[in-house]
Amino acid sequence: MTGTIQTQKIFFAMGTVNTITVFEETDEALSAAKDCVKELDRKLSAYSHDSEISAVNKMAGISPVAISKDTFSLIKHSVMYSQLTDGCFDITSRPLSQLWKDAMKCGEFPDSSDISSVMKTIGYKDIILDSASRTVMLRQKGQQLDLGAVAKGYAADKVRKLLLTYGVKNAMINFGGTVINIGQSRRIGIQKPFSPNGKTFASLEVPDGKAVVSSGLYEQFRIIDGQLIHHIADTRTGLPSNSGLIAVTLIGDCSEELDALATAAFIMGAQQSMKLLKLRNIEALFITNKQEIYVTEKLRDELSIVKE
Repeated sequence: MTGTIQTQKIFFAMGTVNTITVFEETDEALSAAKDCVKELDRKLSAYSHDSEISAVNKMAGISPVAISKDTFSLIKHSVMYSQLTDGCFDITSRPLSQLWKDAMKCGEFPDSSDISSVMKTIGYKDIILDSASRTVMLRQKGQQLDLGAVAKGYAADKVRKLLLTYGVKNAMINFGGTVINIGQSRRIGIQKPFSPNGKTFASLEVPDGKAVVSSGLYEQFRIIDGQLIHHIADTRTGLPSNSGLIAVTLIGDCSEELDALATAAFIMGAQQSMKLLKLRNIEALFITNKQEIYVTEKLRDELSIVKE
């Protein structure tokens, strides 16, 4: 990465370490950006008992909940991504994801009856949005929203807009692997699956204004009875995704969209998701469970494989 670091904020929010680096003097912009992310985290976290998302989850099947513009906008966009991906991306999948996260903690497969039970609670079509009153409601009791797969992207896009209003012309936003580049073209590393954090297998040239998002099963996994179990659940089967992919990296203009579609592409697989990504003008890099690498045509000249 080129340029002399002038100011930087590193802080924890949205379940990850966030870094905003500005290659010019602007403490005010960085403080405002951090405050923005912290405020979004308070609204959007499914793990905070007093967040807007938790309020919606508590009132599932009971009554609508009035929410802020940010939360309403992100839920509305998430429903659109669900429609685009035939439900492969679904923010109502929290009970299923939690089931497999618990399985990874205890080292035992969940009962098939438990999987069947939580599958009945999943369905983005049960999200009832009222734009006039700015409320949201889940149709069934037991349903839960989780915006974790898209919140970082939404926050990164918002911070980009905020920095630009402060006149920042040269910066890098990195929210736990959701990256946006502002200013001169920069080369960033792509994480090598199943290797220590920061170990890269390739680097990618990222132009001004572009976002990069990665998703992979190597982030949370465990071997149970000889099978690799991970945290990205397929809402069609109730099981961890088995698309033949171990990692997906997407490059485009909107990090919120990339966040959502990276999860969906991981579940859909390379061949099926490629058609959708092309329609959305998104470039992609896929790594299969056979260690094969597939790259969209426009990325081939921008990608450099790191020699061991």
